[in-house]
Amino acid sequence: MSIQFYNDELAHMTGGKIIHDSLDYDPKMYKTCAAAAKGLYKALCKRAAAEGQKPEMEVAIWTPEENFKRDGTKAWRVSWEAGPYEWAIGASVEITGPWGYTEPYYSFDLEFVEA
Repeated sequence: MSIQFYNDELAHMTGGKIIHDSLDYDPKMYKTCAAAAKGLYKALCKRAAAEGQKPEMEVAIWTPEENFKRDGTKAWRVSWEAGPYEWAIGASVEITGPWGYTEPYYSFDLEFVEA
């Protein structure tokens, strides 16, 4: 799938254009929020590693129960704080499926909401 990534460095290199980049993830192939969140987590770990990051430090996933303790929302959450600037904003529009949709909590993480 293609996701919009935008950050200051890319804006400078592309003359301010928003670019699209690929992520090895297809949210439409999942039937539950849990499966979709786990699939995104795996794809982000792969992408983080390809960029020289340590996925175990930069990418995280929380179950609805764990997330409820964090912010009072009972939803799956996936986070990539070291990802491209505000990656979750553009991704939230594109990451939907039969299981539901995503909403950014901050600009670097997504919560998976059941339909």
